Amino acid sequence: MTKRRKLIIVIIAAIVVIAISLLFAIYKGLFPVIGGNSGEMVYAQKVSTLTSTDFTVDRYGGVIESQKAITYKRDPERKVEAVYVKVGDIVTKGTVLFKYDVRSSENNIASIQLDIEGLNNEISFLQSQGNSTEIQLQISERQLEIRQKQQDLKKYQQEIDQAEVRSEISGVIKAVNETGQDANGSEQPVITMSETGEFRVKGKVSEQSIATLSSGMPVIIRSRVNEEQTWTGMISKIETEPATESQGSEYMYYDSSSGERATSYPFYVTLDSTTGLMLGQHVYIEPDYGQGQITAKEGIWIDQSFIAYEEDGETAYAWVGRKGRLTKRTLGLGEFDDFDYTVEIVSGLEPDDLIAWPDETLREGMRVADVAEVE
Repeated sequence: MTKRRKLIIVIIAAIVVIAISLLFAIYKGLFPVIGGNSGEMVYAQKVSTLTSTDFTVDRYGGVIESQKAITYKRDPERKVEAVYVKVGDIVTKGTVLFKYDVRSSENNIASIQLDIEGLNNEISFLQSQGNSTEIQLQISERQLEIRQKQQDLKKYQQEIDQAEVRSEISGVIKAVNETGQDANGSEQPVITMSETGEFRVKGKVSEQSIATLSSGMPVIIRSRVNEEQTWTGMISKIETEPATESQGSEYMYYDSSSGERATSYPFYVTLDSTTGLMLGQHVYIEPDYGQGQITAKEGIWIDQSFIAYEEDGETAYAWVGRKGRLTKRTLGLGEFDDFDYTVEIVSGLEPDDLIAWPDETLREGMRVADVAEVE
């Protein structure tokens, strides 16, 4: 064998080795196929996870309380003279709860009346001095001052007329704070009371989740003892001020992610029915997205967004993972559920198949991984 022939054989052998190596690398995804994307990873989900009827929603803690709670705060510019009720008292609408001290208002009225009398005397004197422009200007200034003092008179007289603070509802006195302040000097209600009658639910939501709730949102109230026992209602109010320490430690909690105490906001639910509920009972509150209407379906049902169509608009297909590679598979469709926007798959999918959300960049042969197994 000549040297030239040996060299040709070596070159051919090297080319074969390189070709085999390249094919192996492409198969393993180390290099993309020319014109394709087989080296890219596509993350897919098991069909079985998409067909589950489990409906997971956020839950919030709540407690059953009287339908309406009212607080009466002190005017920071006024002093409470007397409180006429105590904790536990049952009062009717219109009952006097407390009264403001009106002595300062009475003194101010007396002082203003003297001022007005003096101004009127000055006007009378000026009028006796003639009718010059300067005199008329001085009279106008005093008349304006009288009108301003008359407005002050109305203000102080209103304070006297409204010195008694009366109950707006019939209910039970829950708390009394005669000073209207806590130990740190922060403002607190003088009287807190709850309305007698129907119940409502008072819940709490963190500052991170408050945006997910809104007034008028339908909710499901679920017993903590028996989760099959439920009631329905609607969020009637969400407090925009965070709960304070005085409202109880249940409205403040430790956030392990930040290492700080996080704030909760109270919200309230009006119930459609209160049968079977007890005052003080602890419950779960969850937004009502129709989860109570969902029942188990036979067969395979997936969200319609996983289904694509050929250019004819009729042939349905899905991107399915098979042996670690992406393949385009034709589907046979059944019924459509317009409640949860799912489609029945008659043929083309099995519960253990991996299915990817359709995208224009997908190509057959791409590598596929189960998103549940990706850390």
